[in-house]
Amino acid sequence: RTTGAIVNPNTELLFNGPALRAFSFRFEFSPRSDREAKTVQRIIRFFKQGMAVQRTEDSIFLKAPNVFKLKYLKANAPHEFLPKIKTCGLLNCSVDYTPDGNYSTYNDGSMTKYTMTLTFNELDPLFNDEYGGKPGEATTDIGY
Repeated sequence: RTTGAIVNPNTELLFNGPALRAFSFRFEFSPRSDREAKTVQRIIRFFKQGMAVQRTEDSIFLKAPNVFKLKYLKANAPHEFLPKIKTCGLLNCSVDYTPDGNYSTYNDGSMTKYTMTLTFNELDPLFNDEYGGKPGEATTDIGY
């Protein structure tokens, strides 16, 4: 009061609680052979099945879907110029079977092109101290 300053009430608007980050990835597949078409089908099924709720053998209880550990790699090591990602759940797996707007298949019925979009959400919030070091300090990676 003596300095004529007041507390900034807008700082409360900046923080409502910890947020969980979401990541979306888009993949285009254009199989050139039966073998590649079957591989694409297995990839799509892996993610669709991986995001589905699981049941116990007696079907009485439900279990959580699979979780995913995503990493950007460069020469089999973490890529220092891309962010780290915590363990994620797969929220959405959408597949466009006609990404060019035309229905087009090979002789066996497999599509000539697929576009798959995956949306992951981290399961734990990110905290400041997880970056390690002091703010502004030179590091060897970009962090989270």
